Amino acid sequence: MTNRKEQRVLITGAGGFIGEKVARLAHAEGFAVTALDARLDGLYSAQEKQLRWERLHELGGVQFIDDDLRSIDWTKSEFEFEYVINLAAMPGLKLSWDDYELYRSCNLDAVERLVKASINWPLKNFIQISTSSVYGKNAIGDEDSPTKPVSPYGVTKLAAENLLFSYHHTHNFPVSILRYFSVYGPGQRPDMAYRRFIEGAIAGSPIVVFGDGQQSRSNTYIDDVAQVTVNSLTKASPGEIYNIAGEEETTVLEAVNIIRHLTNSSSPVVFNPRIPGDQDRTAGNCGKAISSLGFNPRTSIREGLANQVQEFMRLGVKEK
Repeated sequence: MTNRKEQRVLITGAGGFIGEKVARLAHAEGFAVTALDARLDGLYSAQEKQLRWERLHELGGVQFIDDDLRSIDWTKSEFEFEYVINLAAMPGLKLSWDDYELYRSCNLDAVERLVKASINWPLKNFIQISTSSVYGKNAIGDEDSPTKPVSPYGVTKLAAENLLFSYHHTHNFPVSILRYFSVYGPGQRPDMAYRRFIEGAIAGSPIVVFGDGQQSRSNTYIDDVAQVTVNSLTKASPGEIYNIAGEEETTVLEAVNIIRHLTNSSSPVVFNPRIPGDQDRTAGNCGKAISSLGFNPRTSIREGLANQVQEFMRLGVKEK
């Protein structure tokens, strides 16, 4: 039996909300983890990323690359890996309309540079993290559903998928795609809806909803996402795409009401215009990930939001 300590995995974007969880779990499961992150400003302040990055340094045996995938010189690196989890990306919708160059360089050009480096490694699987945004306004089917992104963010993520599959089909490059659906939970990015709702509810300030609040999401809890992502290293089949989605569909207003109840808040709800490219409905069919990757989306939206509220209240301003 292969010793997992001999299985080297590069985790990019390891200073991110999801990246830290994935890096910790991969380390706990015995992989030899190398964490890479540039901790860019842009969508939100790099301060939270830096705190997560520093926490990862407390783990024994993790190696670190403090660099940017868009400029790192892989020819000077002594690292080679059996596995890659590429979480590094510029997320979010609104900023992608305002700074397309940032999204193109982070979400597409950086992937191309990483592939060109890793094609020479003893690679067993390259796990590319993608998004339900590639499906467009409605992401309600399985992995064969049409892809019609309606934001520059979604366009760049789909382009990265297509680029990777061109290497797979032409050069037998071992890539698998995980399409995440609305990941939430403790440590969520400050620009994301549930984090903003929780902050407003606790502060007693207005909770700002973009649109009418009837948009729905099949939210996916962070711990469930981290586990299936690590599982995918050895279970995902190169050339395949997997939806990673929670099985409960919840409207934005339903989530607001759960949060107000959990925080005993009477904060008013204020409605602002929808963000261009916002999805109407996501309800991904994740049967493929359940059967092939051991995905177990077991955390209910109420339980997950309760955990997120408790963690936010415990940490208070220290995470801001």
